[in-house]
Amino acid sequence: MSRGASSIGTGGAGTIYEYRVAALDLAALLCGVSVPGLDVVPDSVCLQQGREFPLDDVVVLNREGPYELAVERQVKRTLEIAPSSVPWRKTIRQCVQSLESFGGEIDADRHRLGVTASGPSHGLEVLQSLAAYAAAQKGVDDLLRILPGLGQEHRRVWKHLADTVRDVLAESEDAPEQKLVELSAFRIARRLVVQIEPTEQVSPRYPYLCALLNDRVLAADTRHDAAAVYRMIEALAQEWGPRTGVIDAAMLRTALQARGVVLRSDPPAGLQRAGASHRVCVVGELEPTDALRFEVHPAFEMGGAPGALGVLPPYIARPASVDNELRREVAEAADGSRLVMVVGGSSTGKTRSCWEAVRAELPTWKIVHPLAPDRPAALLHALQEDVLQPRTVLWLNEANLYLLVKDYAAEVSASLQDLLTNQQRGPVLVLGTMWPSFWEKLTECSVEDDDHLNTGMGAVGQLADLAVTVRMPAAFSEPELARAETVVNSDPRLTLARTRAASGRIAQFLAGAPHLWRRYEQSEGAARAILHAAMDARRCGHGPLLSESFLRVACEGYVDDSTWHSLDEDWFASHLAKLLRPHRQLPGPLMRHRPRPYESPTDSPLYQLADFLHEKSRATREREQPAPSLWAAAAAHSRTDTDTRELAQAARRLGVVSCEQLYLKAAECGDVTVLRWFTRRLIDLRRFERAEQIIEGHCLDGFLLGELSAALGRAGHYKEAERLARRAYEVSGNRNGQRSLAHHLLTLGMRHSAARIYSWAADTGDPVAARWLTAYHEARGDRIAAERLAHTALTEYGSPSAALALAQLRVTAGASDDVQRLCRRIADHGHSDALVAFARERSDHRDHATATCFYTAAAAAKHPKALEWLSWHREGRGHHQHAEDLAHAAAAAGNSHALHGLAQLRFFNGDIHDAERLNRAAALAGSAPAREWLIRRGFQP
Repeated sequence: MSRGASSIGTGGAGTIYEYRVAALDLAALLCGVSVPGLDVVPDSVCLQQGREFPLDDVVVLNREGPYELAVERQVKRTLEIAPSSVPWRKTIRQCVQSLESFGGEIDADRHRLGVTASGPSHGLEVLQSLAAYAAAQKGVDDLLRILPGLGQEHRRVWKHLADTVRDVLAESEDAPEQKLVELSAFRIARRLVVQIEPTEQVSPRYPYLCALLNDRVLAADTRHDAAAVYRMIEALAQEWGPRTGVIDAAMLRTALQARGVVLRSDPPAGLQRAGASHRVCVVGELEPTDALRFEVHPAFEMGGAPGALGVLPPYIARPASVDNELRREVAEAADGSRLVMVVGGSSTGKTRSCWEAVRAELPTWKIVHPLAPDRPAALLHALQEDVLQPRTVLWLNEANLYLLVKDYAAEVSASLQDLLTNQQRGPVLVLGTMWPSFWEKLTECSVEDDDHLNTGMGAVGQLADLAVTVRMPAAFSEPELARAETVVNSDPRLTLARTRAASGRIAQFLAGAPHLWRRYEQSEGAARAILHAAMDARRCGHGPLLSESFLRVACEGYVDDSTWHSLDEDWFASHLAKLLRPHRQLPGPLMRHRPRPYESPTDSPLYQLADFLHEKSRATREREQPAPSLWAAAAAHSRTDTDTRELAQAARRLGVVSCEQLYLKAAECGDVTVLRWFTRRLIDLRRFERAEQIIEGHCLDGFLLGELSAALGRAGHYKEAERLARRAYEVSGNRNGQRSLAHHLLTLGMRHSAARIYSWAADTGDPVAARWLTAYHEARGDRIAAERLAHTALTEYGSPSAALALAQLRVTAGASDDVQRLCRRIADHGHSDALVAFARERSDHRDHATATCFYTAAAAAKHPKALEWLSWHREGRGHHQHAEDLAHAAAAAGNSHALHGLAQLRFFNGDIHDAERLNRAAALAGSAPAREWLIRRGFQP
């Protein structure tokens, strides 16, 4: 492959076509630009997600706004539009399935259907045109009314579409009504995005994306050029394939960084934190009391002298499928780095089993437990600062607090992958524990149920593929307890747990779970309000440590009116003390966090909700709405930036609009997406002034300004709408506001006002405005102004659309000399492709005179397709020598098909000698079909 070429244009050296197509959307995702069919910038791309999307090859999503926007696309190397074509029938069947699954979203234009293929190009172009006409109609009756005037090809494609839809519907019901068939076909056509991506030529999107990679993504000092990075993206698309699931920009950046590509703005600002402290110990030198430092649950104490019993009761062996497997995997880490994850419910003994396994199998190894300043930042520091030497255990208790934290997930996962796969850094053992619900989220890469993070899930899923899992049962079986009778009888705590624990749940009882739940159920008034505030904060994404100031503000909204008026001045401190108080040496529902000497001191005391209550409340309070005071506490007293961002995202998911301060604080902490969502909600609520203040003061965004301008225009505030439309263009070149305003004025019949808006837009290079104004002046008889506008758009802004529109109007007026002059000017400025596309469209409408004029101008600029069309046209008129001259010129310009097509015309007319001669010339010019024709008929190529 030549330097700068894309494999989607050259054949890809074996890359699967659908992944080469996916690479185009992945590159757009990385560059932050929209993709065909999605009018906004995507935030993720999915590959082969058939469980959720019927058209599953490539799915492009944007989930930042109040609605999810999606384009699900099926990719076929070739797609013949005919009811007998198996790929066509399968594609339409999938479209019908999408209508059944996403009908409301499709009709609301929030969900679109896509088809990408390399050919046959003519049929796909007609389907593309039909989809555009359907999208412009209000209903199926409108489309059927204009269909006869669109030409035979459009009617043929519509018939094939309707017939195939009828066949698909008939598979599930008898003889569907014609009205239903036509309506279903129309619903598909009006939301259909048809792309033609060649397999033997460079994709039209490729140069544009490479330019964006250079301008927006690649750092100036990188040694990789845009073409090389694009080839990496294509390779990643094939490497990830269907197993990766959701791919986001963070995952792409991480993968490119791992390949040595230097990107702009690396690393993210959220990771520029103070250095973490790590205590590195030798496993064999640890004392039993150190188990608490590694977060093994302390057991309750019995009566008698304090400390008479050990800090931990004797260990009850788990079945062989747990202990033996865990210890074997731990021991085999000496032969090669590995990730071992123990998965089980809260307080089931996961951490204790890991503690025993490491102490038994790796006593000479070092061990690191990253905790401060917060878990993911401490882990990244340990991974990036060479804290982890070979023969080290990396202890990740509650690994979800490292792997499923927004803004960290991608980099943490990629860094751990590098640690595990880099032989020079091993051997190391990454040993973690996790609840089943978090493990399911990690392995399925799904954020549907509890959307804690919007980016990085793909990288986390890849890390999960490297893990060896050990499942921890929730309880001991009776045979296991019988075999451990001696151990149980050796410690009164185990004896009590054996007699009191329900269904063999010894570990939970030792950790105090039943007592905790009983205390929660028996709590009332302010005490229950504090617990509910802590529960909701944790299930909405706050980290384990809750500050006292946070709890004080958050719990106020959970106290009912009658209780509130009966509370004394010291109510919070007294009820908090009750929740902290142990009962019979069992820890309370809340526990005071005592910072380690190496941890930074805090202004407010920190508390932690008991694990068991946290896990339980995720189910029991799933349908409960958090109190408004929770969002107020999050805005004022969240402990870390991550806590603020997570709670803001939770408020966004719940549609809360009364917590503006939280959204503003989250934006200050690095998450602007929630503030953009909130601004859109303000626009929907017609709070225009406040929306503008937030955009200008906190999240200056041309796209949002354009939306605000459009909303003001629809509300009748035209001057304000125009001012913001100009501001949107000044900020980012966004034209949505000005176009929406002008369109709205036109619908009201205010053509003069619309012309003023379009005039300003045309002066800034807007091709849509220039095209409309050109037609406007031409219709008013001001031909000089119309031609001046078209000339300016063509020469100064490189847009031929106004000149093309003017040429078509002059054709209608019969000014053929003007048409030829305009077409020559368009071709002279390098837009012969536009001439050919326009000529093809006129030819499809049987307007051959106009098509010939446009094709002739493009042919004068040596456009290969124009030369081919004119060659066949001249042949049909009997100008055989001129047709040959044009076909040879097309072949010289790289289109050998012109000669082969001309040869076919001669062959069908009985001139075998000329057919052989022309096919030989075509074969010499590189035409494979011509070579095959010669061989089939026994001629020597």
